[in-house]
Amino acid sequence: IFFTQAEIEAMHHKLEQFHPTAFFRRMDETQAGIGAVLRLLDESNETITAGKISDILNISTARVAVLIKKMVARGLITKEHDVSDARVTIVKLTPLGKQLIFKMRQDLYQQMGRIIDQIGEKRLLEFIDTFHEIRKIVSPPEIG
Repeated sequence: IFFTQAEIEAMHHKLEQFHPTAFFRRMDETQAGIGAVLRLLDESNETITAGKISDILNISTARVAVLIKKMVARGLITKEHDVSDARVTIVKLTPLGKQLIFKMRQDLYQQMGRIIDQIGEKRLLEFIDTFHEIRKIVSPPEIG
């Protein structure tokens, strides 16, 4: 099946109105930002180091250092040096950090509940499946 230029442009216009890049960029920031670090620390049953955060979240050590600095300044985490190796930074949640991750989870569940209530589970699952199919098809545009 081939589509005309006008049909393709109309579909592109509809997608632009949806602003998927802004929506998914916000989700990515949550996944690889402060929220992701809080979740990792909260869900882990082991000691978490700055290096582990970098490895698990697949973000640079420089980005992790910036996140840790921001989170310490906000009182969300503490950092200490490993007694056996001062080069290793151990990161732990503070009570405020635990409180924030709890609130973030509550907010997420409320939002997901509203989405399921308004869209319906079947349509939402179809959207997710369709989105996965689109991601498999689409590759970033070549530059250069």
